[in-house]
Amino acid sequence: MSQRDDANNEPEINESDFPIDSGQEQFEPLQLTVDGHPAKGLITDRVGWSTRIVLLFEQPHPKFGKEFMTKKFFIEPAGYLNYGYEQKPLRLKRI
Repeated sequence: MSQRDDANNEPEINESDFPIDSGQEQFEPLQLTVDGHPAKGLITDRVGWSTRIVLLFEQPHPKFGKEFMTKKFFIEPAGYLNYGYEQKPLRLKRI
């Protein structure tokens, strides 16, 4: 059973919730907030690239600006994006 988010009663975001952009078909990015900042998210594995997560912010994020991308990531526990080496996790919530 998935965890519940108290703020909007939606299931927590997991890696499998992100659409995958392989360059082959159309898709809608996941609408979410990242530490309270509205964004769109996807996972890309286009030819020639390692699999990576991409977050596109509606307004510049104070730390990342308009876009954040990394290939070193995992979402665990659900709703928390861990990235890089020993970074504080980012809180992901559905919009």
